[in-house]
Amino acid sequence: MKSVESIKILHGCDLEGRILFRSRELGVLFGESGDTLRSTIKRLTADGILERIAHDAYLYLLFHPNGCDLLCHIAAFLRSGELTYESLESAASQWGFISQIPLGRISCVTTGAEGLVDTRFGAIEFVHTDDVKRGILNRMPRNRLPIATEERCLHDLVSRKRSLELIDWDEVDAD
Repeated sequence: MKSVESIKILHGCDLEGRILFRSRELGVLFGESGDTLRSTIKRLTADGILERIAHDAYLYLLFHPNGCDLLCHIAAFLRSGELTYESLESAASQWGFISQIPLGRISCVTTGAEGLVDTRFGAIEFVHTDDVKRGILNRMPRNRLPIATEERCLHDLVSRKRSLELIDWDEVDAD
């Protein structure tokens, strides 16, 4: 498929809010498979239209941000099908009970696989859990990744013994 046709298709997806794709999704969109699809993806990547952000995960680089937090968007995409939410230090900073603001990094708790994904947009840390019953807030439509409530975030930090020295306990007690 020619790059211009591919861009038109991907732009249409962007208008619908889809900017991240697996290769099989691109195959359906482009009507291609096998070597032809691999060749198209390789060309679009070389031309700066797509960027591989993880194994079999591609970002359409000409997207219109529309206020989305790209790292959160990527995190939700990479762990789709699993319960995943922002928590730990990045959520604690947003709730105001740690004063440090993580730059270019988010921490997520997930029922999926643990790991660290480095992208040129920042790092995403995934920490596995089996213990999620409640305490998660939806932030749609601006942000596809839910966030832990203050109580859930504190529970996640304490149960994993992470950054406890950074917590402003007076701020926690005030809430």
